[in-house]
Amino acid sequence: MTRIVGEEQYEPEVRRRSVRNVPFFIRDDLIDIITDHGDEGLLQDSEIMGLIVGKVYKDDDGEYAVATGIISSELDADDVSVRFDQNDMTQLIDEIDNLKEGDRIVGWYHSHLGCGCFMSDTDIKTQNGLFGGRIGFAMVIDPVLRQLKVFDSTMDDPQPIQIIVME
Repeated sequence: MTRIVGEEQYEPEVRRRSVRNVPFFIRDDLIDIITDHGDEGLLQDSEIMGLIVGKVYKDDDGEYAVATGIISSELDADDVSVRFDQNDMTQLIDEIDNLKEGDRIVGWYHSHLGCGCFMSDTDIKTQNGLFGGRIGFAMVIDPVLRQLKVFDSTMDDPQPIQIIVME
């Protein structure tokens, strides 16, 4: 799998974060978009997924990301798996190609239906393939249990992390 973020060379802008030691900040409207997407998938008994766009910054505590947008496309999904529809990648690729200067893929999201928020072996492989140990986040939602957790790609054994949801 080609890495979206992991192999790029970039120098994040230096900017002090508003809350120390929190690696991921996301606007509340993006959480609404993701959870609404999860609810739509649940109505079809299908998992969902998409990419999280944002900016990466660094400060004295290291790198962190601020999410600013969501990208998704048609999905090939059922109640236990999801992937982008291989026959409809044009929209997804166009949106990635047209990101604003300084924006990058900072994470991805997907759902689990009724089994909680965790990183499966497949999720961990996807996360490593996308970010290769560099900064990046996986958000897992469960629309049945009404749960949401975020995992950091720089961890060998991904555990839920603290995030800040902004208005």
